[in-house]
Amino acid sequence: MDTYTAKRILDGNMTKTIGCTDIGIVGYIASIGAYLLRNKTIKSVDLIMSDELYKNSVNVGVPGLRKSGLNKALALGILLKNPNKQLSVFESVTHDDIDQIEALLDRIDVSITHRKFDDTVLYEELYITSVEGDHVRIVIKDFYDNVVRVTRNGEVLKEFEKDALIGRVNKYRIHNYDEILDFVEAGDFDDLEELFRIATEQYNSAREEITKEGGNYLVEDLPEAQKTCLYDLSNFLRKHITVPSRKRMQGDIYTVYGVAGSGNLGIGTLVTPLFLSDAFNLNEYETKQVIVLSFLTSVYVKQEMSVVTVLCGTGHATGCSSAATTTYVKGGSREQIKQSINMYLASSMGVVCDGAKVSCTYKVSFAAMNGMIAGKTVLDHPNTCDGIGLNRLSVDETIRNVGILNNDILSNANKGIIDLI
Repeated sequence: MDTYTAKRILDGNMTKTIGCTDIGIVGYIASIGAYLLRNKTIKSVDLIMSDELYKNSVNVGVPGLRKSGLNKALALGILLKNPNKQLSVFESVTHDDIDQIEALLDRIDVSITHRKFDDTVLYEELYITSVEGDHVRIVIKDFYDNVVRVTRNGEVLKEFEKDALIGRVNKYRIHNYDEILDFVEAGDFDDLEELFRIATEQYNSAREEITKEGGNYLVEDLPEAQKTCLYDLSNFLRKHITVPSRKRMQGDIYTVYGVAGSGNLGIGTLVTPLFLSDAFNLNEYETKQVIVLSFLTSVYVKQEMSVVTVLCGTGHATGCSSAATTTYVKGGSREQIKQSINMYLASSMGVVCDGAKVSCTYKVSFAAMNGMIAGKTVLDHPNTCDGIGLNRLSVDETIRNVGILNNDILSNANKGIIDLI
């Protein structure tokens, strides 16, 4: 891997969002439709979603409202009419907008349905009509901000389409974990300043919210002797992930940068290395190394878990990146770093995704916490993985096995989870 490839991976896997990404796409697609009919009176809105997208949006808070409701997210997107914000469309919500939601829903017909799509797990189609007889159809597919088709009164509008996004993202794949470690050790991080800026912003934001909540959970609150204890550190790290994740899931106006399609993964991936940097007094170069290691580890895991199923991909990727960065910071060898990922996955294969909601904050924070403990376990007791079961001695084979379990074996289990919730 070179710095050019790393930059392309960054571009394809980092997205600014407000609130939960899966609810953000609902507001985004409604905002496009309302903007195109901005001089008209909205009559009806029909939304079709993939089962997977529905599962991860139906129970999360709408930013600004602090309550769930897909119809409310649609109404808010219509009121905002600002598609240029894309997945950050809710950041401009005002009390006036919120006060108008119920009145708007009383005036328009809203239909929301979901079903399984054979060729994708992320599909959203909106058909919006006006009293005057105009109609707009919008399709978003495969990626949250990938608008593949917009028509108004039958005319195709190219300006909203995101051409060749899928090809651009899929072109740059991580082939094995040594590729990541080689790049981190080479230290050629030109063109990655945006990654470092975003990570710092996310960490400082988490610290600010922890301070607002009260309690002594910042790194500087730990006595020096405790900073060397990974058990104590892991508890503090858990707080750094829980607090910002909870804000976005419950519907606060809170900016998060999603990694590989997940805002919670963005928090876990970007906050953890900065937390470790503070705890172990890393210099600027060392800090950049652990940020890159954390980011690429998360992307690699999610790259293999390419289908949304009942496995919690955010938890798995967060735990792996936490295990890797902890072991790296503590001076672990290349083999120990790989073993720490294996160790985490060996104990977490059963973490199930039962839809996005506030309790997901604890899944991702416990994953980060347990990833740190996995790193400590490997540092204390080498050769912890025996290569039996889904875990292999090769970390690349283990991660690919997780992908097979996720993409092939459990691909049809989502329907059962959706029925349960």
